[in-house]
Parts: sequence; structure tokens; C-alpha cells
Amino acid sequence: MINLHNITKSYPDKTLFKSLDLVIKKGSRVGLVGPNGSGKTTLLRMIMGEEEGDHGQVQIDKKITIGYLPQEITSTSKETILHEVLNEIPEIAELETRIENISLEIAEHPDDQKLLDKLGQLQAEFERLDGWSIESQAKKVLGGLGFSMEQMKVPLEQFSGGWRMRVALAKLLFKKPDILLLDEPTNHLDLASLIWLETFLREWAGALVLISHDRTFLDKTINQIFEIDHMTIHVYAGNYSSYVAEKELRLDQQAAAYRNQQKLIAETERFIERFRYKDSKASQVQSRVKSLEKLERILPPEGAQSHIAVRTPQPGRSARFVAEFQHVDKAYGDLQVFKNLNWQLEREQKIGLVGPNGAGKSTLLKMLAQTESLTAGTLKWGEGVESAYFAQHQFEALPLEETIYNLISNDNPKWLTTEVRTYLGSFLFSGDTVEKKIKVLSGGEISRLALAKMLSTPSHLILLDEPTNHLDMRSRDVVQEAIASFSGTMVCISHDRHFLNAVTNTIIEVDQGSIQIYPGNYEYYLWRKSQVEVEPQSPTNENISKLRRSAGNEEYLDRKKQSNRLKKLPQLISACETAIAEQDSILEDPGTATEYEKIQAAMSRKESLEDEYLQLLEELETLQELFA
Repeated sequence: MINLHNITKSYPDKTLFKSLDLVIKKGSRVGLVGPNGSGKTTLLRMIMGEEEGDHGQVQIDKKITIGYLPQEITSTSKETILHEVLNEIPEIAELETRIENISLEIAEHPDDQKLLDKLGQLQAEFERLDGWSIESQAKKVLGGLGFSMEQMKVPLEQFSGGWRMRVALAKLLFKKPDILLLDEPTNHLDLASLIWLETFLREWAGALVLISHDRTFLDKTINQIFEIDHMTIHVYAGNYSSYVAEKELRLDQQAAAYRNQQKLIAETERFIERFRYKDSKASQVQSRVKSLEKLERILPPEGAQSHIAVRTPQPGRSARFVAEFQHVDKAYGDLQVFKNLNWQLEREQKIGLVGPNGAGKSTLLKMLAQTESLTAGTLKWGEGVESAYFAQHQFEALPLEETIYNLISNDNPKWLTTEVRTYLGSFLFSGDTVEKKIKVLSGGEISRLALAKMLSTPSHLILLDEPTNHLDMRSRDVVQEAIASFSGTMVCISHDRHFLNAVTNTIIEVDQGSIQIYPGNYEYYLWRKSQVEVEPQSPTNENISKLRRSAGNEEYLDRKKQSNRLKKLPQLISACETAIAEQDSILEDPGTATEYEKIQAAMSRKESLEDEYLQLLEELETLQELFA
């Protein structure tokens, strides 16, 4: 379908590609990975003809259609977003108009066979294009990406940039091109929309080239990795997790081969030096000199990135209850977001806020950050508790003329130069980079720096709104490690499920003006949600034969589900143990000895958790026996 041959692309300060060859075949499902600045977006733009290479050719089959989603969209329109999507297939509207006109003619000339034949042809073409269901398909895509039926009637120009990106994505998915080129499609999606898109792409019949820094999303949507590394591309079969394992093995093998070759070179050079001036060894010396000249040198594995330990200052011990909402209401005019919300945020909780778009996650976080006022009720803080808020748009909050080094040094005047540089190095700012002014940094660098600033003077409570947005894989790992090692209390919103699994110990689902608390990480939350009982229905006579035919397949699927469950149980048990220990801490805390209601609540919750713990242990023993 698409063939890139001998591509070289350079800028005045950098060469992105050198003699690059790449083939994207029909049905390919490719994850395009590499550090920020390696050329991922440039490669997609070259395929689209928006940029040209210095050398080489980009060949695209003439019959294929390509849908391209760039990182940023600036266009707008007075059309409603539903019509924006429907306009992607203009021939449908044209056919409707022609069918309507011919129908009017036939009403006047009902016996005109030519008109009847023409109407039949147009209706057949209309059916071929799924004209009767086209609007419902458009609504399905828009709904999946988070738009309500009311929003579909609103002009595009009234939406923010992030929502316009969703409309642009909806237009591509609706049009169904032969190949989709998607550059960070998840950046402007909430978790529910991301999961919908993930499901859509898994069922996508066309080819796909995807740039994303969400490893869970990549794992579930692609089966091939193209890694841009040192001006060329390495191809790996499998999803992102397979690529990580295979790359580590390849780099280990390359490192071993490099060490062995360096040892051989050193030994050969010592032989040449030792016997260079001995006539009796002249032929052997010349032979070894020639062998060194012909030797194809193995390069060291420059793609290997050493692990960077992120060490951040830790806050002191806070009050047991960090913050508490008491009978809180929050409304915007007639829109009621929360009603009589009561919630205690406890010390050392690491909370991920999840829920459908518009449910109130950001509002809840902003109320905690005190950037959003309460309509009614009280926000009560634990004694001496200090908090810090990381918002999505950090650029405006930082002194743009300041250097990276001074930003951290000014907040920590007692730190030595080496301490400042070491700390910045753990957040991937090293060497001369630390002298850059903040105004020249990229969005990802701004996010990383803002988080480094926040954690350098630690608060008891940190509030994070999408902290991994616009970060590449390595930056995400750094941020994840920094948050995971934070000993205080945290509340965050993120659509990165890998991040949520790594840093949270409690998930709070926000929906319909209330919250539901799940003691565990995101994977545990998903399991608990899946355990909601559904009323069983007896099969009808009509379906009995179908059920019998599928019995063998169901047995296999049940076995597979049980195997997956067995792998997850130790983590679920550990999460349950942690939650029980938290309740024990409340009961053992002298500060709560006279607070009857809190003690009763802790005892009740502990009892419930212990019942759940025993059920998990019994399930573990049963499954272990089954697979023994």
C-alpha cells in the first residue's frame, strides 16, 4: 500500500532519517514509537505529502484512501458537529437530493419507465453506501467519543480545541478510509472515550499506523512496532509489551557482541604492536592488519537507556484525615454536579478519579485545589495540611523568562549546585539543557518541569490533572516513578491505565452526583465492576441448539478466563490486605479513640474487607487446585 524507499530527511540542526526503507502493507496495525523529536510526526506528514524528504521516494497505491489525524486541529465551522461528520460522505446527501427530485418527477409522470429505472439505480447506490443508516452510524461514533445527543446539534465553532480534535477523529472513523494515520489520538480523550476507541480500532478492518505514548492502548490495538532509532527504523512483531521484551533481548545480544568484538580488536592490536618489528612475524602481522581493516564494526547499543532513579524530598506525616467534604453541593446554574457529598480523604491514600465525561472528576479535583468554590457545604482540612495542584495547562503558571536550573534552585536555596543538577537529571534535564529558558520548552518538557518543581518542595497532598499528557514513554516512566515513590497523599485524574495501576491504591468512580470508593488500583476496580451480578435468563427453545453448538468454545473461554483470574488474584489479595491495614490504623490511632462514628465506620468496613479477603483466598485455593 505504502512504500518509503531510501528516505533521508534533515534539518539544519538534526538528521531524522538516513537511507530509511519502510513498507506498510494492507492490514498492517503499526505502533510508531521513539523518543520525542525522533521524527514520528514528520514520517506521517511525509506520507501525507505535507513534508518532503531530501532524498528518496514515497510511493502510495493510487486506489487507497488515507485518513490522517494530526496532533493539532485549528479549523472550525458553523455547521453542527453531526453535519460536520455526515459531510465526510457528500455523495449520500447528493443521492438524497437526486432521489427526491426524481420522485417528484415520477409523481407527475408515473408511467415513465426511464425515470423508474433511474430511481432504482439511485436507490441501489444509496443502499450500497448504507444511506438509510448513515446518520445513526455518525451518531454512534460521536457518542462513543463522548458527545451527547444535545451536543451533536451544536455548531463546531462553539467547542474547545480538545473537543474539535474529537470531531476530527469522528470524521475519520466515520469515513472508513483504507488506512488510518493517527498522531496521539488519545491526548484529548477521557478514559471512557479512550476505551471505546480502543474497541473500535480492535475491530477496524483497514490498516492502521498509530503514534501513542499510552502503552495499554498500544497493547490492545496494534500487532507490529516500528521503532525510530538513530535515523532508521527497527521492526518488531507483536504489541508494545512484546516489543519491550524483544528489544531488551536484542540490546543484550548487541552489547555482548560488541564486548566480544572489542576484546578481539584489543587482542589483535596488541599482537600487531608486539610483533610489528619482527621479520619472522611480518606475514602474521600483515594478515591481522588486513583483518582489522575489513572488520565490520559492531556499534554499542546506544538505544539502551539506563534506569534513572527518581529521588524526591518527602513530606512530613500529616493528620490522619487530610481533607473532608461535609454535605457539599456543587452546581453551575441549573446543572447539579454534586448533591450532599460526604467524603474523607485519608493520609497516604493514592486515589485515581474515574468516571464518564462530564461526571464531575475535574470539578471534584478543583474543589480540593480550592480553585473552584462550593455551592453549599464545607471543605474541612486536617491540621497543618499543605496541598499542591498540578493543572493540565502549566505553561502560564511558570516564569517563562527563568531558566530550568533557577526555577528549582530558587525554590530550594539550601541545595548545592550538584544537588540541583542531580535532581533535574532524574527528570531528564541534564548538561546544558538546564540553562534553557522555560519559554523555549515543549509541552512535554513543561509538564515534566512543573512536576519536578512541585515535588522539590513537597506538600502533604498533591492533586494531579492528567500529569502524563504529551509525555513520551521514558518521560512517563520518570513521572510514574516519582509519583509512586511519593509518601504523601495523592488524588489524580488520568486516562493512562498503566499509570493508574502503578500509582494508585484507591479508585473513586464519579457519576451522577455521587462517588463510589474501590480500595485497590485500576485493575482491581475493573474486576469489581465486572462482578456486578446480572439477572440470568433462561434460554428459549430457539436458542438451545445454538447454546449446545457453542458449549465447546465456552468451555475453552471459561478455562482461559479462570487462568487470567488466577494471575490477578495475588494482586487483588494484596490490595485487600492494604485496605484492611488502613482500617486497623484508624482503629489504633489514639486520635480517633473518642470518635465513635469513625470507629464504627472503620470496624464495619474492616469486617466487609475481611469477608472479601476470605473469599479471594478461597477462590485462589480453588483455582490453584484446578490448574495444579
